[in-house]
Amino acid sequence: MGRMNRLMQTANDTLALKSRPWHIDPSKLLLLGIAGIAALAIVGLLTMIVWMSLRTGVPGQLSSYNLNNYTLLLTDPYSYRVMMTTLGFAGVTIAVSVPLGFVFAWFIERTDLPHKALAMSLLGSGILFPTFLKAMGWVFLLHPRIGIINTFLMRLFDLKNAPLNIATLPGIGFVEGLTLTPLACVMIAAALRGMNPALVEAASIHGVSKFKTLLRVELPLIWPALISAVIWMLTVAIAAFDVPGVIGMANNIFTFSTAVYFMINPNEGLPRYGLSGAYGTIMVGVSLILMIPYFMALKQSHRYQIISGKSYQSRPMELGRWWILGWGLLGLYLLLAFVLPLLAMFWVSLLPYVQLPSRQALAAASFERYSAIAFDAALLRAAWNTLLLMAIVPTLIIVISAAISWIVTRSRMRGRVFLDAVAFLPHPVPHLLFALATAYLALLVSDIVPVYGTIFVLMAVYVVCWISFGTRVLNNSMIQVHRELEEAAQVGGVSTFRILWKVILPLIRPGVVYVWIWTSLSAYRELTMAVVLASPKSQVLSTYIWGQWHGGGLGDAAAIAVTMMVIMSPLVASFWIFARRQQHVATSVS
Repeated sequence: MGRMNRLMQTANDTLALKSRPWHIDPSKLLLLGIAGIAALAIVGLLTMIVWMSLRTGVPGQLSSYNLNNYTLLLTDPYSYRVMMTTLGFAGVTIAVSVPLGFVFAWFIERTDLPHKALAMSLLGSGILFPTFLKAMGWVFLLHPRIGIINTFLMRLFDLKNAPLNIATLPGIGFVEGLTLTPLACVMIAAALRGMNPALVEAASIHGVSKFKTLLRVELPLIWPALISAVIWMLTVAIAAFDVPGVIGMANNIFTFSTAVYFMINPNEGLPRYGLSGAYGTIMVGVSLILMIPYFMALKQSHRYQIISGKSYQSRPMELGRWWILGWGLLGLYLLLAFVLPLLAMFWVSLLPYVQLPSRQALAAASFERYSAIAFDAALLRAAWNTLLLMAIVPTLIIVISAAISWIVTRSRMRGRVFLDAVAFLPHPVPHLLFALATAYLALLVSDIVPVYGTIFVLMAVYVVCWISFGTRVLNNSMIQVHRELEEAAQVGGVSTFRILWKVILPLIRPGVVYVWIWTSLSAYRELTMAVVLASPKSQVLSTYIWGQWHGGGLGDAAAIAVTMMVIMSPLVASFWIFARRQQHVATSVS
């Protein structure tokens, strides 16, 4: 009887709490304010891009509103050349990354390949190393003038021209494809992992060869995942700046991102913000359109897959001695994607100019550049700014993403679906455009709020662009927490903010930690947004290396890059291992 009375009292308290229409919880207002400011920033920056495209001149100048920028864009043959170059670059990127990603995902998820966890860790860790550093390494390897491999082959076969040239459209697409292969592998592996191989085993019983089974059974079952990977790689390639910027720009190969960068950083004349805004507006539309078939493919995935039941255990395909082929392909990929480019950078950093490995070159090698790095005040300031961003940006993202995810998944507020859609917008839109809009806005308000060229501008645009990642992860985590824990705390008079801090966040700690670590590492490796917004006083490591590279100091850039990798690699490896453990814990709990 006593227990029944307590339950009735709890129910009455809950009803009383819900029946107070004029009661306003300040904590809810705080969460709503945080989420509202973030949503306003996202929508405002996208609107700024469109507004830029309707004006001419630089910020602060009087200008009428017209469509002259679009007219110039659509009548200039250069625009179509950039478009075709971008599509060609994206095509080569997809042709390299998706097939390789499928092969590695198939070996890891559908076979008895030994040491699968190690294979997945090696592939996954490659995502975390800066892409522009790998591109620099490939320049030292296969550039037609200074490439070590080309120089060796020309001397060996007495050739007048370099047999291999990385400074071409297929070359930069190949490098970008290698860097995106781990991402494609992760996307395809999820589909292979959830597939019931009953049809595969049935085909095997009826004597169908493994190759025909792969083509006629397994590929159709994961077709939506493959389409999703292709569309996703296409959007990433369209927005990519690192590889086209390092390899392509110096050889007059301009994709969308490098063309926009060149417009706002011309060799002569004033920046063409209006024209870059027109480029950006069109690309925003293209990016959003590409998301439609992406979500349609995900929505229809259940029609192609047979999801295994709880009692079903998948039987991996026995490779026998063919496991050597699997690890051989993985080893070759790691050699091309990471080992050779990094070794090339280290070798060049030791020499006064690029030379083939030889006794004479080894005699001229020294660590003078590394000694000079220790006393470079500008480099130390860039390192400090990088560490500052790695600490503050993920913390702000956790705060904002937690507020948005609570409103979307836990509250009954109207418009929460719209808020979730707005939070997702930075995901498909090229981040370069957010950086461009932020720079334009900072120039407009520079007389009132002098933030242009400061580290705070970088901090703000990083947070805005990675909110989408934080909300995706925290949304999935919060959905798994039952509401009864919140209701019990509400009956006790606990504020919403304390419930979020003391109840929900501790329960979803693996997801929170994963978001913090991933965004921290993203701040460490980011170049695209930083190169648009950084100034001499707000340099970060990526932009400092970029400046050395384009200033002609190839050896200095290589030395700084190697130092950056050596110092940051233990931290990156620790973060990655810890993040994977947290992700494993979250998966086990779910």
